[in-house]
Amino acid sequence: MRLLASTDIALRVLMRLAAGPPDRDRAEQMFNVETLSRELGGLSRNHLHKIVQDLAALGVVRTIRGAGGGVVLAMPPDKIRVGTLIRRLEGDQPMVECFRADGGGCTLSAGCRLRGFLDSAREDFYRSLDTRTVADCLPASLSVAATD
Repeated sequence: MRLLASTDIALRVLMRLAAGPPDRDRAEQMFNVETLSRELGGLSRNHLHKIVQDLAALGVVRTIRGAGGGVVLAMPPDKIRVGTLIRRLEGDQPMVECFRADGGGCTLSAGCRLRGFLDSAREDFYRSLDTRTVADCLPASLSVAATD
């Protein structure tokens, strides 16, 4: 299964926010989009801004406007389930042609059992990731600080 590039970036943003500067209180671990863009490999600020807005709409980050504003986690990283997050970010992205709302262009759909197998595998994938949190994704050296 391949995730959307925006989902990958969203996960990296959350991990970066969760890691935060080790010498600051979690409530003050705010990053602006410019800093996140630079730290995440020079991503487009406009693309990153859209992803941050999507994360805010899901309630996992808060954004603060104005001078000194930025983005901060809205909940502890050990409360953000990776599987749930990916499900919500990926939405209804079809895994294969026959998963499309219009059935796609598959000529085998009438008797094909593959769709059921793939759907089951996708759900197993999400269930497996539901056992993991953003805090679990952090390097061991940061995990303790991230879950305090």
